[in-house]
Amino acid sequence: MIKNSSIIVESNINSGIGRYAWNLYNLGFFENFMHFAYNGKSDFENYITFSKYWKINTIISYYIGGPFKSYVKKYKFIHLSSPFIFHLAKYNQNIVGTIHDLFPIQYLQKKDIKNWFIKNLKFIPKLKGVIVISDHIKRQIEEMYKEVEFTRIHHWIDDKNFKPRDRMLIREKLNLDKEKIYLLNVSRDVPRKNIDLLPKIMNNLDDRFILIRIGETNRIIDKFKNRNQVIPLINVDESVYPLYFNASNLLIHTSIDGGFEIPFIEAIFSDLPVISFDIPISREVLRDKGIFVKFDKDDPNEWVEMIYKYYDKRIDYGELKEYYRPERAKKEYENFYKKIGWL
Repeated sequence: MIKNSSIIVESNINSGIGRYAWNLYNLGFFENFMHFAYNGKSDFENYITFSKYWKINTIISYYIGGPFKSYVKKYKFIHLSSPFIFHLAKYNQNIVGTIHDLFPIQYLQKKDIKNWFIKNLKFIPKLKGVIVISDHIKRQIEEMYKEVEFTRIHHWIDDKNFKPRDRMLIREKLNLDKEKIYLLNVSRDVPRKNIDLLPKIMNNLDDRFILIRIGETNRIIDKFKNRNQVIPLINVDESVYPLYFNASNLLIHTSIDGGFEIPFIEAIFSDLPVISFDIPISREVLRDKGIFVKFDKDDPNEWVEMIYKYYDKRIDYGELKEYYRPERAKKEYENFYKKIGWL
């Protein structure tokens, strides 16, 4: 364990960054964990907030510091969970950070958040070290900061929650029809997730197929010709969420870009085949075990063809399961912390 150390996260636990920070904490390197609740809300036990307004908290954090500065100065070693808080390097010279993606620059329409992200990226050269979660993102950030050394460490999960289970028993538990063919999609409703393709796919499949959609669906729900072919779910309980991977025949992932794509490794540990666009991050995470569709974000035809072809097939994920376990990640983080002199 790194003495006098803490992880800081600015996102809630139900976000990808929040889960990443909590998983990193659970690898056992850090003494403490703290959520800087810039929006005034937290689902972590340990959190700091000054106001319920995001803009007020960010201004105070950046220009004055306030309780955020006091906390950062309290510890000798700090790992920041994302670029949105890299400005905290102003208050402690022994800080590392993780970059998950550059999507706030590439896709985000909200100028205040995009500008805040760009403002924080400028602190990258001041960090003691920088982790990126994929080679795909590493190539992009290296173009922006050629003088900085970035270390890629892929995500990981364990097999406590995501593991093979009997499909029919799980369907009975979830009150799902044992005779249907279930397609699973898990994502937010943001442009790069490309969920407008989902009704186009389902409208071209016969009525044996049902989509389990975990995430906001209201915007596209009327585009499904047969509303009985989609089960919209949101805020699924953590204990139940993995079961939908066991109940399904395929994970269909329509994203046009990704920083890593956690549902891929959740599917891998659940023995669930994955269909995705043939894009760099899909190839990187799934390697030769994915079912890849030629990129055309609006065309459902090849998706339909692949779904009919693979809905009853199995994929042997043996080596990938071993790779995405915590043991590999822990060793790589240990090497990183040793390299920068923390261990």
